[in-house]
Amino acid sequence: MKTKIVLFFTFLLAFYAHAQEKSYTDVQIRDYSKKIDSIIVSERAKMNNELDALDKSFKENKVSAEEKQRQRTEVAEKYEQIINEKVDDQKSNLEEATKELVKNSVMGKGKMSDRIVFAQNNALFSVKDPKRTKKELLTTVDLNISLALSNLTNSATSLNIANDSEVKFGSSTSWDLEYRYSHQLGNLTSPMFYRIGLGFRGSTFRLADSQVFVKDGDQIFLSDFTKGYLKKSRFTNYYLTIPVDFVMVLNPKYTTENNEKMLDNSKGSFRVSAGFYGGYRFLSQNEIIYKNLEGNKVRDTENFKDVANNFLFGGKISIGYRTLTLYVKKDFTPIFNENAKINNKYGIQIGLELLYINF
Repeated sequence: MKTKIVLFFTFLLAFYAHAQEKSYTDVQIRDYSKKIDSIIVSERAKMNNELDALDKSFKENKVSAEEKQRQRTEVAEKYEQIINEKVDDQKSNLEEATKELVKNSVMGKGKMSDRIVFAQNNALFSVKDPKRTKKELLTTVDLNISLALSNLTNSATSLNIANDSEVKFGSSTSWDLEYRYSHQLGNLTSPMFYRIGLGFRGSTFRLADSQVFVKDGDQIFLSDFTKGYLKKSRFTNYYLTIPVDFVMVLNPKYTTENNEKMLDNSKGSFRVSAGFYGGYRFLSQNEIIYKNLEGNKVRDTENFKDVANNFLFGGKISIGYRTLTLYVKKDFTPIFNENAKINNKYGIQIGLELLYINF
């Protein structure tokens, strides 16, 4: 399941990157073509209306055949002139696009590789629009992939990441894939930002050696494995999440653009953030991988519906510099419900943002 989700988002990223290969010049030429088509269609419709009215007058014997032909010629010439004048008004746009196209062809610019900038906007790399201003960079959209070590605690307030719980700390992991929108709070020189997103979260808990989850009715409990040689035993919850963060830049740098002083968000920064997240669980899977008594590898996967809570709420704090961000997440609501007969049910994570792509 995890692999399918990651592959799906990789496909979306590749699709987006392919679409970005259309340069600013391509957009200009395409817009020019659309405008010309629109002019021709609009003026031709007006001309046809006048010709239809002229045909009606001829059928009602209001004009002679000679007069009809003379007026048809005048109408056609009038709209030909109108179309030519409006097309001429658009020539400057085409000339600008043509000059840019020739320049890019000679200088080798305008390719996708020219718009991938490392460490742009604190990102590992950015797929940026070369026409964006410093002011526009104060509002960003990014794709973030993070990976964390996770554990379970016995309360919402416990921050004991190395707690001796039913799962193996160091082997239990959690990953997040988030599509986020960031915008500056306050005036153009403010070092504060808010960030909201939509994402996926997968939390996998590896059980202690020789331990597996056993289901009995609606309940699960831990038991020793007896069917052969146990290789892995893990339980995974998948969530749709909505993260909200507030970010403060601790070493703000400033620039001036069009006589306006503003925060320079194109530079890497040292920052701290705090926020919260909500999640909806859409799948829980228990997986046991082992070799049976005959020496054959067996993988048992079962979906569990009634042992984990559907909704999740928690908080996050992080500290980062340029492309490196370290964070701690704490679930304030229990992951497992009363049907899970374990003592520790609240998740805690410490992790890194691995891939931060700014669009």
